[in-house]
Amino acid sequence: MRAMSLPMIIVHGGAGNWKDERIPVGMEYVEKAARAGFGVFEKEGSALDAAEACTVFMESCGQLNAGLGARANLDGVRELDAMIVDGETLSFGSVAAVCDIQNPVSLARYIMEKTDYAFFAGNNANRIYQQMISEGYREEREPGVIKPHFEVFGADTVGCVAVDSKGNIAATSSTGGISKKLPGRVGDSPVMGAGAFANEICGATATGWGENIMRVTLTRMAVLYVEQGIDLQKAAEKAMDLFETKTGSEAGLVMADKDGRWSKATNAKAMPTSVIAEDLGNISSYTK
Repeated sequence: MRAMSLPMIIVHGGAGNWKDERIPVGMEYVEKAARAGFGVFEKEGSALDAAEACTVFMESCGQLNAGLGARANLDGVRELDAMIVDGETLSFGSVAAVCDIQNPVSLARYIMEKTDYAFFAGNNANRIYQQMISEGYREEREPGVIKPHFEVFGADTVGCVAVDSKGNIAATSSTGGISKKLPGRVGDSPVMGAGAFANEICGATATGWGENIMRVTLTRMAVLYVEQGIDLQKAAEKAMDLFETKTGSEAGLVMADKDGRWSKATNAKAMPTSVIAEDLGNISSYTK
């Protein structure tokens, strides 16, 4: 795709066998999420700020498989996974199998920015969440529900890649996981290089069957192809070809680079996606 004027953001709502009647709903909410993230840029927020706000919106909308709308496990409990990546520093924060926290992406950012660690899981992640709230890093609307750091209007894994006006890149991934999962199961979403990856050149976020995405470190491979000089769209397609050849499974990913170019690739029926940039008069949206 051609380069766009920065800043820009690309958002996906999950790749999979979407029911026909659910596709317009997915499109509606990824479009709203893209506008929420881009609104942060208009308030002079960073790529990390925009990516967090966009993902918090998707976690809070109740219409996508993240946060409030996440699928329950076999015990009927929502166990959530999330990650945020700072491409400028190669830092990341991740949480896995957390309960009673609607917006795990904000906790992931706190872990990245305010602790000496990168990854927390289960009940101990909830202890870090309480530490985050007590320190005032984020405020709650109600227990477990984050008040967005930047006030914005209000299937499968959700995620985004944001590029700010300086060319800094951030990527996120957030999910409730696969249907009927065993309690304690963790997929690709919080795994660096699988669910998401970003560096100073490019960022990517993936969606699909997590066990198989981890086998090929899908997002790291996609960005590596860009580093090797491959066109962004061809890099996304090459990564998906590798994934399908090695696993025979279903997935999708979206990518953006420091110059505002973006791409997407999926072998699924649908992957609702929206892109918005400084020079786009209207948001651009795609189902596949």
